[in-house]
Amino acid sequence: MQSTHTSTAILLLVCALISALGCTDGPFFHMKKLNPYIQSQWRKDREKAVVYSQRVDEMRLLKAQIGRMSDDEQSKWIAQIAQIVATETSPEIRREAVLALQPVIGRSDAVDAIAALATDKNEKVRLAVTRSFGSEANPKSTKALMAMAQSDASNNVRLAATKALGKHPTPEVRSFLAGKLEDRSPAMQYQASLALKDQTGKDFGGDIELWKRFLNGEEVPEPSRPSIADSLKSVVPTWR
Repeated sequence: MQSTHTSTAILLLVCALISALGCTDGPFFHMKKLNPYIQSQWRKDREKAVVYSQRVDEMRLLKAQIGRMSDDEQSKWIAQIAQIVATETSPEIRREAVLALQPVIGRSDAVDAIAALATDKNEKVRLAVTRSFGSEANPKSTKALMAMAQSDASNNVRLAATKALGKHPTPEVRSFLAGKLEDRSPAMQYQASLALKDQTGKDFGGDIELWKRFLNGEEVPEPSRPSIADSLKSVVPTWR
């Protein structure tokens, strides 16, 4: 009988320990605590998390400051970023690196560093490239965007690159966008029309036929847009 009481007491104690520790590491908590290998792995994991967050913060700090640096300082940092992204395994760090160079996109060395990631294997990185290259025209960035809009494996990247070409007002780009109006995808047609709106200042909305006529040299009046008051009247009931 005494043995039965003792076994029951031990079982209750174990259950209490499991209940108390289950929300952290379960019943094997003390085993982990005594295992040097697991302790080492935990330290490494914590160090990785700290290093990663610090690197992201550093990239964002660089983006905030690089535009105010001297030419020599900008050259140094751009060269360092180019070296980092060449071997960086984290796509998020590569993405942050692209965005960090956006404030100096007018520099050819910055364009070269970003263009190197136009064919990155990660979609988010390539989308960051379209975002940076969409802020200022440059022959190299124009060429990269046209290539991405034409043949990138991701539909999202192709659409983003097409829209970004709106800030690249060259005859070659306008001809390229005119060709995209013939695309089978309505989404691509729409992005091409938005890019043409940025280039020309004209607004034919999503009316692809009007855009085609305009690009062919016709005098095409822009569709009239309802005023805010008229728009409100169409959705707010009139009480009498």
